[in-house]
Amino acid sequence: MATELLLQLALTAIAVVANALSTFAGGGAGLIQLPALILLGLPFASALATHKLASVALGVGAADRHWRASSLDSRLSLLILLGGLPGVLIGARSVLTIPNDVATAGLGLLTLLLGMYSSR
Repeated sequence: MATELLLQLALTAIAVVANALSTFAGGGAGLIQLPALILLGLPFASALATHKLASVALGVGAADRHWRASSLDSRLSLLILLGGLPGVLIGARSVLTIPNDVATAGLGLLTLLLGMYSSR
């Protein structure tokens, strides 16, 4: 019981920090949140789904803010949404076929490559 409470508190703290940094930088919460979820013991697919659900919530909040400020281009937003949905469905189905160890190693490699690319 106490271990589960500590895990939930750690997940909450990670989510707050990652998403706060993401709002300042315009993205990048996954570089903190996804590896942290995996390190806390979630299987890759569950960690990815959890992170993506949090990203959707963050996006809905941002979209609402822009909608209220009348700075949201609804036609462009709809076009991007319709174009992105097939990729989301294909990606979600694909990630479930990748073994957990391979997916985690791939995430590590991708993170390293992104770090090398961004430091150029």
